[in-house]
Amino acid sequence: MVSTYLSYNLVNRDIKASLNRAASDPIVTRQTAYFKENIGKVKTVDEFLNNYQLYSYAMKAHGLEEFTYAKAFMKKVLESDLSDEKSFANRLSDERYRKFAASFQFTAGKADLQTDAQQDKLLKQYATSLAGKNESLQTEAFYYEAVIDKVTNVNDLVNNSRLMSFLSDAYGIDGNRYTKDHLTKVLTSDTADPNSYVNQLVANGSAGAASFLKLAQAFDFNADGTLSGATAQTAAQKEATVSLYVEEEQTYATDFYRQRERAYYESKIGSITSVDQLTSDERLFKYVKTAYQLGFMAASTFKQIVTSDTSDPSSYAATNGGNAWVALAGQFNFASDGSVKSGMTAQGSTQLASTNSGFATYYDDADQEQKTNLINLFKTRMNEVKKVDDLLSDVTTRLVLQRTFGFEANEFSDRDLKRALTSDFTDPNSFANKSKDSRLIEMSKLFNFDSKGNAAVPLAPHNTLTATMIAKQFVINEVRFLGANEKKAAQEAATKKAEVYQQRIQSITTVKELLADRKVLDVVISAYGLDPKTVNDDFLKKAFASDLSDRKSFVNQQADSRWAELVASFNFDAKGNLTRQTMGTIQQRGETIETVNKYLRQTLEESEGASNQAVRLALYFQRTAPTITDAFGMIADDALMAVFRTTFGFTDDFSKMNVDQQARIIKEKLNLADLRDPKKLERLLQRYTAMYDTQNSVASSPASTILSGGRGGISADLLFSLSQLKA
Repeated sequence: MVSTYLSYNLVNRDIKASLNRAASDPIVTRQTAYFKENIGKVKTVDEFLNNYQLYSYAMKAHGLEEFTYAKAFMKKVLESDLSDEKSFANRLSDERYRKFAASFQFTAGKADLQTDAQQDKLLKQYATSLAGKNESLQTEAFYYEAVIDKVTNVNDLVNNSRLMSFLSDAYGIDGNRYTKDHLTKVLTSDTADPNSYVNQLVANGSAGAASFLKLAQAFDFNADGTLSGATAQTAAQKEATVSLYVEEEQTYATDFYRQRERAYYESKIGSITSVDQLTSDERLFKYVKTAYQLGFMAASTFKQIVTSDTSDPSSYAATNGGNAWVALAGQFNFASDGSVKSGMTAQGSTQLASTNSGFATYYDDADQEQKTNLINLFKTRMNEVKKVDDLLSDVTTRLVLQRTFGFEANEFSDRDLKRALTSDFTDPNSFANKSKDSRLIEMSKLFNFDSKGNAAVPLAPHNTLTATMIAKQFVINEVRFLGANEKKAAQEAATKKAEVYQQRIQSITTVKELLADRKVLDVVISAYGLDPKTVNDDFLKKAFASDLSDRKSFVNQQADSRWAELVASFNFDAKGNLTRQTMGTIQQRGETIETVNKYLRQTLEESEGASNQAVRLALYFQRTAPTITDAFGMIADDALMAVFRTTFGFTDDFSKMNVDQQARIIKEKLNLADLRDPKKLERLLQRYTAMYDTQNSVASSPASTILSGGRGGISADLLFSLSQLKA
């Protein structure tokens, strides 16, 4: 008779081939095909429990075959909310029930029109769009300043759409509404002549007349369109135009604005001869008021302050504003009559540096506060939004959408925006995708509305339940076998990593993004009981590029079936993009593959046990031992203890000892952490099979009693009692 040692090695040396042989059995093939074809059609727990072929298949896969009859009990398990630690399945001491419940998703996914990850991404994009606005302002301003001086006649200007767009924005003109002829007549008008074209527009109260007058005043073209000076604009006119453009176009005060205002102030302050001259220039006075946080201070008040004698305690500044106003007066060199003191400039270099520093500090305070308030209001409004119509009808949420995705207030109709927001971005025929407008496509990705405009279940690489279970399992695996002193710190570190995974996984949209974030992927790998350090990026790239339906694909050829289960757990299609095709069923794709793999493994173990129950024990130990968390977990499993006792030469009386003493001996004889090392585990099982052959006859084995259950039928009530709830 073939020894247990040899029989086990024949099966285990190519476990993949052994599983394939088990799968090729006609009955197994038929049962597996039925499960794969029909599990996705089940909608309710009762429907599942009443389909004996599906239900019994799954129960056997999870090692619960002897409890298949206990439908009422299993219904409670399957209906448990696994995110609730107090739920029925989570309170059962036997982990098999929780794992069984986790392999199904009978509780519907929670609808959420915008997840936290989506909102964070939208607001980051909002900030990016504002930063991009700063760059755009700078680029357009530089272009205008460089090109306007090259204009030699009015035709050069009106035929340059980029220049005219700049001017339209600066002077508040809708350039699309007016012809080149109209603009030419405006630009060549003599603003001093009441009968000129532009002045007649004003006299007649024409729409936009005031803006056209300002535009005409900003240029010096002759009536025939030629230049009246060396350039189309004087330096002052050009500077004023660019300043208007920046003021009009910036959403919030930009750094480009700060640079320009500083340059303007520095270019003017040296030639200021009196306080009145400074305050009469709006840009200069605004710069000063911003730098020293003077708010809406009147020019007259400012004059009284800065003309005060700083050494006189009874001066206007000292008596009305105390040290703050005295300090302000000290930043300027004005005499009591308002003129600049003899031999000095309005500000010296130190005073100027102080003013510049103040402006740089405070120039955007009001805008930053306004931006923060808008974002907070947006978050509040989003909590109140129930439908897509609510989103579009709210002024705040709509404004944020416009600024984030860069479209004008009236660029898209409500109907088109609604069609975009309710588009399925994974569907190439959706409205957003067919529009080819990247703004609409991106917007559709950051909200979860169904075709009717109601909140839908978000699409992510891992749905909420899967992500929760992976995070929990990762923490469990990270602290397994650690002592009390190490465990607390390790658990805190693992929890933080798990939280990072749960946050980031929601914003990943492609396999490429996933593979680029090993912090996220390594949590998943560890949760599956695999070691991230043993695989490189090239392996992972091949695994995720594999065709899961092809038995010969790279990931399906791996000896460890958990790699295929891991890949299948993600909602990605063959091209590596998010897909909804894996959603909406009671078992996700990865869970179905895992159930089938577990069923085949159970079948293989049973098949080998028919000729040698010790081989079945060894295979069971090989499959189960890596999940053990402590010695007590081994003590609670008769099959695992049978392997331990045989391996280390203990009799059955060992199990009659006090459990604490048993645990102490197990720790002395066996480093439980080694059970996660395939090579060390294999050496242990080789020792077991050799010891078994020494101690037992292969023909008659107590292993048969252990793994066959050795128990008769029991009622559901008794089963409930046996599966005692955790304290």
